[in-house]
Amino acid sequence: MGSTDGSDAATSYNQHGTPGSYTLRELIRDVPLSTDEDGVQAHITCVDAWNGNLYIGTSAGEILHYVSIPPDPSDESGQPSYIFATKIEPTFNTAQEGAEAGVKQILLLPNVSKACIVCNQTLTFFTLPELSPAYGGIKQASCSWVGGLDKDVVGQENGNGTVVVICLRQRLRLIRMKEDGTRPEKVRDIELAGITVLERRGDLACVADGQIYSLLDVVNHRKNELFPISSLSVPQSPRQEELVPPLQNRPAARSFSSRSPVRHGRGHQRNISLGGKPQSNDRLRPDSSSPWPARGSSRQDESPVAPSSRQESPTKPAPEPASRTSTDSQPVEDAKPSRPIPPHVLSATPNEFLLTTGTKLEDPGVGMFVNLDGDVVRGTMEFSSYPESLVLDGTGQSPVIPSSDSESQAGYVLAVVRRQHEGTAQVCIEVQRWDVDPGEAHRSKEWLTVESTQENAEDDSYTRGVGLRNASTSVELTTNGVSSGLRLRRLIISDATDETTDTPRNEEEDKLAARFAHVQANVLLYAKDKVSWIARTPLIVQLDRQLDAALQQSEEFQLSIDVPTVQSVVNSVRGQEPRDELEFLTLTYVRQKAAILLFGNLVLQTIGGVISYEHDKRRTEDALVAGEIDPRIVLTLLPPLDQEIIEGKHGMWMPQGLRDTVDKLRKGFSAKELKRDVKGPYGDNLLKLIKQYLMEWRKKKGFGSVADEASVFQTVDAALLHVLFLLDENSPRGPATPGTIREELNQVVDKGVDCFDRAIELCEQFQRLYVLGRLYQSRKLVSQVLATWKRIVEGEKDAGGEMIKGEHDIRRYLAVIRDATLVQDYGAWLAHRNPKLGVQIFADDKSRVRFQPKQAVAILKARAPGAVKDYLEHLVFGKKDVEYINDLIVFYLDTVLHELEGSKDSRSTLIQSYETYRALHPPKPTYREFITDNAIEAEWWQNRLRLLQLIGGSHGAASQYDVHTLGERLAPYSNELVPEMIILNGREGKHEAALRLLTHGLGDYDTAIRYCLLGGSSIFHPSSGLVPDQPLPSKEEQSHLFQYLLNEFFKIEHLSERLERTAELLERFGGWFDVAQVLDLIPEDWSVELVSGFLVHAFRRLVGERNESDVVKALCSAQNLRRSGEWVEKMEAVGASVVVDSGGGDVG
Repeated sequence: MGSTDGSDAATSYNQHGTPGSYTLRELIRDVPLSTDEDGVQAHITCVDAWNGNLYIGTSAGEILHYVSIPPDPSDESGQPSYIFATKIEPTFNTAQEGAEAGVKQILLLPNVSKACIVCNQTLTFFTLPELSPAYGGIKQASCSWVGGLDKDVVGQENGNGTVVVICLRQRLRLIRMKEDGTRPEKVRDIELAGITVLERRGDLACVADGQIYSLLDVVNHRKNELFPISSLSVPQSPRQEELVPPLQNRPAARSFSSRSPVRHGRGHQRNISLGGKPQSNDRLRPDSSSPWPARGSSRQDESPVAPSSRQESPTKPAPEPASRTSTDSQPVEDAKPSRPIPPHVLSATPNEFLLTTGTKLEDPGVGMFVNLDGDVVRGTMEFSSYPESLVLDGTGQSPVIPSSDSESQAGYVLAVVRRQHEGTAQVCIEVQRWDVDPGEAHRSKEWLTVESTQENAEDDSYTRGVGLRNASTSVELTTNGVSSGLRLRRLIISDATDETTDTPRNEEEDKLAARFAHVQANVLLYAKDKVSWIARTPLIVQLDRQLDAALQQSEEFQLSIDVPTVQSVVNSVRGQEPRDELEFLTLTYVRQKAAILLFGNLVLQTIGGVISYEHDKRRTEDALVAGEIDPRIVLTLLPPLDQEIIEGKHGMWMPQGLRDTVDKLRKGFSAKELKRDVKGPYGDNLLKLIKQYLMEWRKKKGFGSVADEASVFQTVDAALLHVLFLLDENSPRGPATPGTIREELNQVVDKGVDCFDRAIELCEQFQRLYVLGRLYQSRKLVSQVLATWKRIVEGEKDAGGEMIKGEHDIRRYLAVIRDATLVQDYGAWLAHRNPKLGVQIFADDKSRVRFQPKQAVAILKARAPGAVKDYLEHLVFGKKDVEYINDLIVFYLDTVLHELEGSKDSRSTLIQSYETYRALHPPKPTYREFITDNAIEAEWWQNRLRLLQLIGGSHGAASQYDVHTLGERLAPYSNELVPEMIILNGREGKHEAALRLLTHGLGDYDTAIRYCLLGGSSIFHPSSGLVPDQPLPSKEEQSHLFQYLLNEFFKIEHLSERLERTAELLERFGGWFDVAQVLDLIPEDWSVELVSGFLVHAFRRLVGERNESDVVKALCSAQNLRRSGEWVEKMEAVGASVVVDSGGGDVG
């Protein structure tokens, strides 16, 4: 006979059939019960356990004593075994029958090393642990019950001994028992008959007789009746007894609160002072004038007289119960006799008692809580049938060995009830919470089956020999469910894995998990010939069983997952915070296993081609995030992402319960069954969810709390990139836009990934070269970045198409790097492909790598000849570097002349442009503006514009070229290159020829005027305004040029145009002409009106000049007069002096 480990023990279940909170753990079986002369076997009536001793009382009046021995080292349960020690037959006066027969009660008092045993209504005393007779074998007859230990001091050391209440036939007797071996000392008697149950808190006790519950002040002997035990009991008339009020000089008795409601049941409310003559041997009687001992309690009132508040408070007459009316009016005939329901009184808290009431044993029972004032508090509790036995477990019920386990702090009520379930009569232990709302308690009710039978459940013998008892000492039991679930085991994902190397760690993990494989048990169950512990099932075992039940496999090996069950488990732990290590491991384990099952359900739905509901996906994601499960575990269920898993040096270790679930899921479906259509359930159900989950995991980088951090985050990054590539395959080509998968992909890459090598492989696999370039950028691998971008620019396939202006991206990137070799190589390559863009690399003054012009020219001439022109243009036009002006002019000139030499059409185009321009009527743009606005795309045309700008400007570069040499080369094409000839004539001082070409060759009159004003400089330069870069010529030079221009205007062939141009010139710039010369030039047949503006301006100028001369003369006369006056004044001041020759003297 020994205890088991409980691996196959019966477990409680709730109304949904889900495993519950308690498990039966067999303590001992095949108890040797004696048989009487009629062959009727005795049954167990009571049990208790203390300090390795087990005491069993039987209906045959025997006590069987068992002692524990250490467990066998080979026993995996680690629990001690019990062996029979001795059988004790307590003495008694008269053998009883029925419920009173045999040993009715065993009360162990460890504090005084004594035991009180009630056998056949006789109380005897024994010593612990061997149960030898104590106190010389004294006994007390007519004792129906013993106990009443003060719950406020149970388990605490008390040097004054332990006070025990003996329920005698006519009274209650309080005795004090001590450890020193002295006989029990009577404290007091209370004349209250028929008490069968009593529970005490300090001076206040809750008692029950055969009919009613009452609150009793054991010091002041005041009783407050509550309600009947059975609503079918026949109320009796109140006994006519004299109430003895407290004396004036006696401390007031405890007043029961007037707030207590009027109670119904027996037809009236009684508040009685119990009287009677004291015994002559009552040792604690303080005052001979008072029949009752004075109360020495801290609860006594300061008022000398304090009548009961219930006597003073007005009461509303209670209606008579219907049962009473019927009972009084007619006797009950042919009523079937039934065993009365037993009262139950338990102390749930220091301020509350739990009482039961009902009608019959087979009818439902009700539990009610009353406080110390007798008021009903909390809600009521319902029992399937009236409890045969009732105990509390949890909060405050195990004072001997307190437990730090937070699960044991919940308050439970365990009751032996009769129940009909699926057509079978059962004796069950009904389990429910008492410290929660009644509705929640009812929903969470559980049943632990003790025995099932087809017999009539109303038979009283059906529950005989079944009962519950709170043990005097709690024990620690071993449970396999915790350690087998929490111990770490390696997840095998490769056939090549050698599992033999895991043995040492497995043994170590077994030892670590064994720390949690213990539960506290405080409740004993006896049934038939067995005694068992009722152990609280650890929360992890309860929830693990529910999760295991949710994962089902059909006969065809098809997996299915009961999602509501899994979600129910998730909800049950939602928001809970761990209070100890085991609870932390429990919550983590349960959340992770539930998350795996929910994710497995999505995989199964995906295999079936079903798109999951949004709330299912959302719940799964929430469960994964809350469980903080190693993402590698999740990825094992999702091909092809399982290929991204990095196991690390020691492999992937996880709780065995989690590993077994993963293995079962992986074996339940094949990777081939999973259709990897990103647009279908695979992408909608799985990829989007796993993307969010992996994103959350990336935020944990650097926290330091992640086991095997390197392998985990390499896996996370690789799998995340893989997912993003899959999801982005169907995105349109082009740059990422906000809120898209492509933007998320770029952000992941830019922030850096731990799986760098694998990331390169994925980029190449999915042909995402632009992403590969960003990946290299995140590691500052400049050469690889440029090489990758070069591949894109040169036309290699980039599936994403993000790089729209690849050449510009390379140009910007070259400007910020410091590697001169790379800048030179890729700058020359880019200049060869795109000269205009490439030369910016060599010409950028803000670039970190700068080139001297000579160095840049040399590089470009060697590796990108087509870019030399663009670079020279930048030097000459951009930087005003005159050193390379001749090279650029020669380049332009060669291009233009080469075109004119080889193309007659080009020459015709030039000549046609002159004719077209001359045909325009004023006002018209300058020729420079005309050819610019009507430019053709040909390179030689653009080069000619640049040539005109270069040789026609007034900046420093324009004066540095060789005019004579250039003129010699242009001479053969003087008719085609008229502007160029105008500029060169101006540079050589041939102004008359230049103005003649402007007037008659081009017909560009505005440019001709500009020529005169600027002295022939910047006439074809695109700068705005008339302000040149060099100083203007003098007015005489300008007048001279205007005179040339006037002469050419007079030669214009078309009369009207000649008149208009000449008149306009004279009117606008008349100040630069000599009036007499102009008048000599004007033909006689011209109307005065044509030159009226010029003449008016000339006359005004002449008048002005004359007036100005008059003013000057007047000013000069005044100045002369002033000087004369000043001379006179000075002469007068000096005075006269006579100067004689050297031979004479002064006269005066």
